[in-house]
Amino acid sequence: MKKIIGIARVSTAKQMQTGNSVEDQIRQIETFAQDNQMKLVEIVKVQASGKKQLLNVGQLAETIKKADETRSSLVVTKIDRLSRDQITLLMLKKASEESGVEIFVASMNRKISEISELEFSMIAMLAQAERKAIADRCKQAAKNRIGPIGESLDPKELAQKSHDKRVELARAWASSVKLQNRIVEAVQSLKVPNLKNVARWLNGEGLVTRRGGRWDGSNLHKQVNRLGWSWRELTKG
Repeated sequence: MKKIIGIARVSTAKQMQTGNSVEDQIRQIETFAQDNQMKLVEIVKVQASGKKQLLNVGQLAETIKKADETRSSLVVTKIDRLSRDQITLLMLKKASEESGVEIFVASMNRKISEISELEFSMIAMLAQAERKAIADRCKQAAKNRIGPIGESLDPKELAQKSHDKRVELARAWASSVKLQNRIVEAVQSLKVPNLKNVARWLNGEGLVTRRGGRWDGSNLHKQVNRLGWSWRELTKG
């Protein structure tokens, strides 16, 4: 029986459309596996953030690596559930082709490798256009939100909820890329395991930050604090 790993995209922004929640994505992936007599090994929640809904490169790379090691394929509900950025989607197709890991699109019942470059480019372009349309609708809805609903919102409560959500997503991402294990490994490998040197080690290992950038002492310190870790504990021994 063919093994598959499902990918459910988690947006750091509130998902405004019905039928696109994580739970909906998981149900559709489970149905796809059942209909095609495939064994669903795991559901990986890959985060996307920012205006362009860019996928977290580190998480996606780890997921493709895991699929390759376990000889599994990947499945998503729709192409635009991965990203609504044209360049990101084209890079994903390239990553699939280079790694040899097949990616199934449940809604199309097709593999990405079976979709021609022209057709895939058109799909990616339409996904990007839809992203802009959604952003415009959200802006308009925010402008029209007046009266008791807006007045009843407690700024402190909203700020706390926002903080808690960021921490939750940061912890999920850190777990998916095994950040704590990598930091400990760096500490054990370095003669001077300070923040700056550990950041350089992480860069050398090809691990990017949650936003897809390079590590430095400052953002590593912020990430460790956000996750509630103790640098002293991490560097013990």
